[in-house]
Amino acid sequence: SGNLYCTLNRPAAAIRVTSTMGRRGLRDADIARIVRLPLDLDPVRPAGTSSTADELAAAVAARDRLVRDLHAIGWPLPALAVSGNGAHALYRCLLPADERTRIALRTLYRGLAAEYTDETVRFDRTVHNPSRIWRLYGTQNRKGTPTADRPHRVAQIVIPHQWHAVAPAQVYALARLYEQRQSRRDQQGPVHRDHAHLRLDGTGDYRTLDAVAWFSAHGAYRRPLGSGKHAIACPWDREHSTIDAEHSTATVLWETDGGWPTWHCSHAHCAGRTLRDVLALWGDADQYCAGAYRRAS
Repeated sequence: SGNLYCTLNRPAAAIRVTSTMGRRGLRDADIARIVRLPLDLDPVRPAGTSSTADELAAAVAARDRLVRDLHAIGWPLPALAVSGNGAHALYRCLLPADERTRIALRTLYRGLAAEYTDETVRFDRTVHNPSRIWRLYGTQNRKGTPTADRPHRVAQIVIPHQWHAVAPAQVYALARLYEQRQSRRDQQGPVHRDHAHLRLDGTGDYRTLDAVAWFSAHGAYRRPLGSGKHAIACPWDREHSTIDAEHSTATVLWETDGGWPTWHCSHAHCAGRTLRDVLALWGDADQYCAGAYRRAS
């Protein structure tokens, strides 16, 4: 048996009773009101497979961080859900399904994707269209062939006791903020060089870099998150539009087996920056390497 989906938004009354619905699905033009804003975070994983427990946990953690950030700027608490493979936040709303709203939602979702996508979890920027269908909670998500570590799971949702709607003004205001940020980036050009062409003149073998000690020495280490992942402060923190609190996990560091550590900041200001940019900024990583770089012969 297959997967089950439903529509999230309110179609026009005439559309709901039309006999043609047996032959086609809802289209954006069929929607009269947008009543749900779905946010979807999926773990990065092989195509056509279900998530492992760790991958799903990473998506839930990213979703929870996004919800905390939105709540901090006045958004109400959403319904929290898991699709079986990823994590959802569903906000109640009442928005006209007009061109202004469609443009605002495209801008909003593009900005959220830039800020909340990293190497482990991807924010789905494509789910903003009014006629989007959504997994039916309470049914099983059958993605790929189930295995012991990648099982099929039931989609579940928890609705808050007081499920308040996000105000239209809040939606449009956040969209304007992301539009302004994008406009500033377009006017200023790249904030840093393409890391592929960033010259590094150090002598250390960065596969042996003690990144925890390095970030600690610069006062940028916060705490371990488990499995080689660490919460850190971004070296460009003061350039962000909002300053991260100490408990934030917006900027993280991963230790790897036999390779360079991986660094990522989720803020839009740092989009595209990598560990190479931190190496070039601080310039002292060599002294935290256990070995010297040796060019392969």
